[in-house]
Amino acid sequence: MRGGKSSELIVAGQLLRLGLDVYLPCVDDQAIDLLIRVESNGEVTHYDVQVKSVKGYNRIIGIRNIENKGDRYILIIHYRHENKEDEFFYLTKNQVGQHHLPGSWGDLVFNTRERSLYREQTLTQLAGRGIPSVF
Repeated sequence: MRGGKSSELIVAGQLLRLGLDVYLPCVDDQAIDLLIRVESNGEVTHYDVQVKSVKGYNRIIGIRNIENKGDRYILIIHYRHENKEDEFFYLTKNQVGQHHLPGSWGDLVFNTRERSLYREQTLTQLAGRGIPSVF
C-alpha cells in the first residue's frame, strides 16, 4: 500500500508542477485516486484518475469494472525504477478497454509493444495538450 500511495502523491505533484489543478479524495472506495479540475470557456470539468504503481515491468493488476467507469476516466501508470528515471503513461477509458483482460484479476496487458504505442502519452503531454482534447 505504501508504494501505491507514494505513486499517487508523486503523480499529483507532477501534475501540479505541470499546471493542472489536482484534488485528492478523502476515501478511495471508487478506485478514484485523484481528481483533475479543468476550466475552459467558463465551464468546469472534472476527470477521475486512477494511478497504478508498478515496480519494474511487472503485470498491472487491480483494474476492474472498466465498462462502469465514466467517460472522463484516466488511468496513469507509474513505473517505479531503481536504476533509471521513473516512467509515466496515461490511458483513456477506451484505451484501457483495448488492453484489459476481462474475467481476470483486473489484469492490464501493457508490455513493451503497448508501451511503445503509448510512449507519447506522458504526464507532460497530458498537461500540455489540455485534457479535454484527449477525449
